[in-house]
Amino acid sequence: MSLLHRPPVVFVCATRLSVADFWLKAPLGQSLTRLQQQGVAFSLELADQNAAPLATLYNRAIAHCAAEQILVFVHDDVRLDDLFITQRLLEGLAVFDVIGVAGNRRLKARQGAWAFAEKMGQWDHAHNLLGGINHELPHRPNGFNRYCPTRTAARVLDGVFLAARATTLQVNKVQFAPELPFHLYDMEFCQRAHRAGLRLGVWPIAMTHYSSGQYDSDSWKQAYATYCQINWPTSNPSAKETPPGKADEAPAPARTVGVQAP
Repeated sequence: MSLLHRPPVVFVCATRLSVADFWLKAPLGQSLTRLQQQGVAFSLELADQNAAPLATLYNRAIAHCAAEQILVFVHDDVRLDDLFITQRLLEGLAVFDVIGVAGNRRLKARQGAWAFAEKMGQWDHAHNLLGGINHELPHRPNGFNRYCPTRTAARVLDGVFLAARATTLQVNKVQFAPELPFHLYDMEFCQRAHRAGLRLGVWPIAMTHYSSGQYDSDSWKQAYATYCQINWPTSNPSAKETPPGKADEAPAPARTVGVQAP
């Protein structure tokens, strides 16, 4: 594809569904169809019937996409509700190097999720949480979860939606960890981005997520042990342990670039 005809945005997604079922049944596939009908230009990197680690697909997209393209790593159970999504991405990536829709100002040692700093299932203090996302879940009231400030620097981001320019990740050699196939890959990605000096932040992009996290499975516990060994190799973690240590509360500052409110 010639440079002039490359879509500015590349959605990168892994799904257990077939290609046909992804477009018909997955919230992401349905919403991408709507975006396309509204004239939004994009391309899709899709791993269908996927059982491979997310890093396999995500790192391949980082390696071969054009430098100027924006990569959006997103779950298939996300419905994109923002018809101005390309503008939102351009605005957010003029200020930060990596953006998400929800995150945390800080990161504590052995923290197991962006929202749970002390122990799994216990939400961090409200003043540390950032952004917001709409949820549609059968077991609890539906609605928009507003975690508070957006357009704000973050230390870690929710992996449900992560976006960055391909050139930013390529030049800084930031990739996803193959050791973390489906859990905590987002936490480790944010660690790698932070160590590379990239600016992480939350940005307002309208979407709906149709599931919540799973933190009690054996696969999550195994991933948690691996994640801790990567980042705190002298620790002896367990999934139920209260993460000790001082919080890292030093997200890189945002660029001072003027942006227009939506």
